[in-house]
Amino acid sequence: MVRTSYISVLRIVAIFLVILIHSSSGYLNSNQFDSFDWNYANWLNSFARFSVPLFVTISGALLLRKEEPTTTFYKKRLFKIIPPFLFWTLIYLAGYFVRYTDLSSLSFPQVINIVLIKLKSGSNAHLWYLYMIIGLYLAVPYIRKIVANCTKKELQIFLCLWFVSLFFTSRPYNAYLPNFDLKFFSGYMGYLVLGYYLQKYPMHRKWLSLGLFMLFNTMTGMGTYYLSVSKGEFDPTLYNYLAPGIALSTGFVFIFVQCIKLPEQLHPFWKFIDNHSFGIYLCHILPLTVIHPLLPFSTLWKIPLAAVFTLIASALLTYFLRKIPLGKYVSG
Repeated sequence: MVRTSYISVLRIVAIFLVILIHSSSGYLNSNQFDSFDWNYANWLNSFARFSVPLFVTISGALLLRKEEPTTTFYKKRLFKIIPPFLFWTLIYLAGYFVRYTDLSSLSFPQVINIVLIKLKSGSNAHLWYLYMIIGLYLAVPYIRKIVANCTKKELQIFLCLWFVSLFFTSRPYNAYLPNFDLKFFSGYMGYLVLGYYLQKYPMHRKWLSLGLFMLFNTMTGMGTYYLSVSKGEFDPTLYNYLAPGIALSTGFVFIFVQCIKLPEQLHPFWKFIDNHSFGIYLCHILPLTVIHPLLPFSTLWKIPLAAVFTLIASALLTYFLRKIPLGKYVSG
């Protein structure tokens, strides 16, 4: 089956930018806000933060248009996520104990306590995404029924209410707003509906969407610099995946790529990356922690090269993991 080319491109962009974020974020812990390293990392992050919401938007474009029984959907989707989730949770738990603890000096209750703390939101920071996406997948069969019975106008109203809700749930805006209960419209569900809407009703505004994408990412970068200088330490408020600026960037980059004329079939290398993107997301922290420190380059080159090499290494790791017995079920 031929995959929709623009969806594949969006997925490739998203996975690379996730790795780029993790390649650069460490430089932001410095309070040297006028240094090249800090500003370079800030701008890279500002233009990459839409990557995780973009994954959710892609899921909305692909999943909400389908019709299938709820139990069938759960079997297909959850069985694809839960085995890799359990496998990589154990891998990163083991890595944590090896790298950051003296296991021989820990009592059994201490080990259990650490495990429970790590399992609260992910044994590694990036695994929070699986906790979020599992919750969304449980809701997908019911969201399908809602959007399938909505007119274009009703979907637009929902997306507007969702966007407004982001101000009520995001710092610093919520401090100045009344406590209206907009939970039904809030959260990552909005990205699912956004993907469904943009797939069903494409907006042919290529250059306008690119210009607005650049504008809102620039505002994120400038705002993060201003907030950090004012606070005296790095302030990631505007990096939040549910920040209004990030939501707008996600929508506009989706529209822009959707408008580009693309070949029906991608180059085999990019198809390889696309087909292994979930596994790349799950495992990329392991190659990155090895590759990043070994690169003898200035920050200008070190961050993007670490991201590129990690992308390739993670794709190969996923590929070979799928070749071993049962590996295809846990690799992602």
